[in-house]
Amino acid sequence: MGKKSFFLGPCGSGTRMKLVVNMIMGSMMAALSEGIALAEATDLDGQTLLDVLDLGAMANPLFKMKGGKMLTDKRDYAPHFPLEHAQKDMRFACSLADQAEVQMPVASAANQLFISARSQGFSREDLSAVIEALRTKRDDK
Repeated sequence: MGKKSFFLGPCGSGTRMKLVVNMIMGSMMAALSEGIALAEATDLDGQTLLDVLDLGAMANPLFKMKGGKMLTDKRDYAPHFPLEHAQKDMRFACSLADQAEVQMPVASAANQLFISARSQGFSREDLSAVIEALRTKRDDK
């Protein structure tokens, strides 16, 4: 449970807030996945990338909690928030955005990456397994 309670308005407001928050988290995981994949593919140390991120304005608990487990030599995707649930929320958030006539190109692209990871068998793994969709594409070359 959260550390603070919020009154968000009429029925359904809490659900919409959850979708917005989880859409942001999914987009952040997709961006972190791309960064780690690019660092590793260009012979940069993934842990050093995480250390650099942790020192700057982008430092955040999500990267700290998930980043190290996503590195090639770790690949620890014990589920805390299953990828299939994250992708469902991404899909619903994109649908909500369509209804509200709000463009979300970043979230839409992130959703596609989650869909790719699901199709590769990572549905029940942690949402951080989204990085494997990028690795599979690279490994196919």
